[in-house]
Amino acid sequence: MNPLRLFRYLCLLTLAAGPALAQQPNVALIVNAASNVRPGLPNSPIAEGAMFVIYGSTLGPSNIVVANSFPLKTDLAGTSIKVTVGSTTVNAIMYYTLATQVAAILPSSTPPGSGTLTVTYNGQTSAAAPIVVVRNNIGLFTINQAGSGEGVVTLADYSYVSATNAANPGEVVILWATGLGPVTFDETQAAPGGDLTNVPLEVFIGGKPATVLYRGRNTCCSSLDQINVQVPPGVTGCVVPITLKIGNLVSNTETMAVAAGGRQCTPTNPGVSQADLQRLLAKGSYTAGGIALVRTSTTTTTNIPPLPPTTTVTKSDVGGASFFKISGNATAAFNSQIDVTTFGSCVVSTFSGQGANPLAGLTVQSLDAGASLGVSGPSGSRTLPKQTAGGFIIYSATLGDATPGNYIDLGQYTVTGNGGADIGSFTARITVPPALVWTNQASITSVTRANGQTVTWTGGDPAGYVTITGTSFVGTSATSFVGATFTCTAKTSDGSFTVPAVVLLALPASGSITSGTIAVPIPGTLGITGAGATTAFQATGLDIGGASSQVSIFQTVTYQ
Repeated sequence: MNPLRLFRYLCLLTLAAGPALAQQPNVALIVNAASNVRPGLPNSPIAEGAMFVIYGSTLGPSNIVVANSFPLKTDLAGTSIKVTVGSTTVNAIMYYTLATQVAAILPSSTPPGSGTLTVTYNGQTSAAAPIVVVRNNIGLFTINQAGSGEGVVTLADYSYVSATNAANPGEVVILWATGLGPVTFDETQAAPGGDLTNVPLEVFIGGKPATVLYRGRNTCCSSLDQINVQVPPGVTGCVVPITLKIGNLVSNTETMAVAAGGRQCTPTNPGVSQADLQRLLAKGSYTAGGIALVRTSTTTTTNIPPLPPTTTVTKSDVGGASFFKISGNATAAFNSQIDVTTFGSCVVSTFSGQGANPLAGLTVQSLDAGASLGVSGPSGSRTLPKQTAGGFIIYSATLGDATPGNYIDLGQYTVTGNGGADIGSFTARITVPPALVWTNQASITSVTRANGQTVTWTGGDPAGYVTITGTSFVGTSATSFVGATFTCTAKTSDGSFTVPAVVLLALPASGSITSGTIAVPIPGTLGITGAGATTAFQATGLDIGGASSQVSIFQTVTYQ
């Protein structure tokens, strides 16, 4: 693909026209055009020379107007943007304008610091909105335009890297981004190119450092950064994370496919074969079912001054299942719902409001497998009744008796379904292995993000895998907040994993919510899950089905 066409695709794919009303423009959100990281998170500032997007209302005309030729202007179809930091005010360089969103380049001459931004449309100017400007803060473009999931990564011939066009270790790939930092040329003109060797850019692919061969503007455009890197040796998988770091600011996480040889990647999830991947991708849309028996233990420490801290431990044994049809981006659906990230690596996702939506960008249809499912095992028989949650059909129940956490023990379990409107009858078998034990849990009450954090364990299923997860968020109320979550994947046999600083620095430091005169701390969470081996099961109407057990251990921690 031609880089100029690529740039237009990246910036324009998700635009939707909206009405332009004769009223004052309203600025609701300012984000990096690639990462979409929201204000309040540590990697949300806008870099000098970066493309940024403003969301709101009455920002421009009802039909999109795009600057299709150089030189770019500071006024486009009646829309202009001013950014003020300290005593300096600059005019942003417009790329497109629309009633609900506009995109522009923040001039490299903008001084770093906290400032304000205003949008003027047809003579009416918005209220000043806060903006933080930094020298460098890179954002990676992704296929879904949301800043997560599959990355816009190309081979040297500009063909997209995908599950069926995977990169190989040692091969050079191109990452597409914005926010490397300021330049000295005229940003209203196409970039002359040039390696920005003064930018201390670090690239991590599959958790390993990658050799950077070029980092600079692509000559098609003005703010589009092209980063040429060499895939590290020993990295393979269909979901290989990529994270960039400049100083203490890290990019959003995107993923790519890497094959040991050839162009077809191999799934990391031990319960999914390469043949499964080929079959599902060939279908484009497919049906899948998942069954899990999950034992969870959560240790929560509550600290509300002036009361002394209290610690409670909650345990539960839960059974759950869901069946669905996924259409849209088949590879993205496979990555997010069936495969796992390559062992030894981590992904980070951000969220706001009530939480992240892992199915964003996909069309998901819930499927009916009958009125209930049956579970039988060493401790007797249970029922998973059909329920509806958020418009989706799920099968779920607490399996323990009076004391939760006393049903899912070592042994053999069987889950059966008589079939429903969409899914036929089936029998799925699950072997619950020795439980995973988090051996250094008691010693971790706080996490210093810049230092990384090691987690150790024993037990678990050698044929399964382990995930380490953590979440931190900041906000003003229970429904108004932003946060970030990381998930790292390791082999059970590894026994330990160190979550690196490049991952933890994407999380905000733990904050608090003020209630009256009392500041109530908001703790983050850290956890470890041992996933047992996945057993395949079949049913009419189902393209792929898997059943497994999990042991999850979580606790509250303070991120510093």
